[in-house]
Amino acid sequence: MVYELSNMSWVEAEGKFKETDLAIVPTGATEQHGLHLGLGSDWIIAWEIARRVGERTDALVLPVMPYGVSGHHGEFPGVMTLEAATFQRVIYELLASLHRYGIRRVIFINGHGGNLAALSEAAKEARDRHGMICAISMWWEALQHKPIFGQPAEAHAGYGETALMLATRPEAVKMERAELSPTRQVDDEIQLVRAGLAKFRDGLVRIVLKTADVSDTGSMTEALPDAVPGTTDYSPITEAFSRGLMEEIVDWTCGFVQRFRAFELPPLRVSREAAMKALKTK
Repeated sequence: MVYELSNMSWVEAEGKFKETDLAIVPTGATEQHGLHLGLGSDWIIAWEIARRVGERTDALVLPVMPYGVSGHHGEFPGVMTLEAATFQRVIYELLASLHRYGIRRVIFINGHGGNLAALSEAAKEARDRHGMICAISMWWEALQHKPIFGQPAEAHAGYGETALMLATRPEAVKMERAELSPTRQVDDEIQLVRAGLAKFRDGLVRIVLKTADVSDTGSMTEALPDAVPGTTDYSPITEAFSRGLMEEIVDWTCGFVQRFRAFELPPLRVSREAAMKALKTK
């Protein structure tokens, strides 16, 4: 079974494009992940999930995009970043290339939340111009309602990301350096939750900050104002747990790929008659 575009000759690629209208595109970033994870964590995890899903589903998998929108991390050495407009343009042009070969639906397996807005805009353009349908899958959203030992799955360099790196590239994990640091607070009434989000009284407000404004380690696994006690110890993140978490995410993603293959939207239609009919059925 050949599923990686990188391993195909152009003749093999031609055959693959004839038998499928779906492709998987893994995207990530090169940026700091605290003191214990390698700079490539976002793209390494996205690529591993995509590779395993392609192997199980025979879906076409493109090479990983290892650079993303990471300007908010720029103070930490080793961060490589693209402007949002640059990233968006690259992604759109990849979609246009895929459309030329008959691909009509794309699943982005995205390992970096900072890419989301640009991915969405590129997907909108591909929908408007080519009628393509794109989905964006981020592994922490598959675990949206499942905190990991009390810590949110999306915590940057947190329990989830550490586990997935252990399951993928353990040589890039230094568990003896894994540390949860408190979010730096500068105001008595405005509590910083993380870069970009704060609590004021009983509500939330978005304050656009840099990671270095709130974190000394660059981990963004900070002890939040409402943190669950005990989420400072990385010892539960064992190799066995890590393998199980990876399998859970891959299984979920495989299920989505299979369902998305059959996903169909009715033809676009906007009319006064349809609108009035909907109103009358209320």
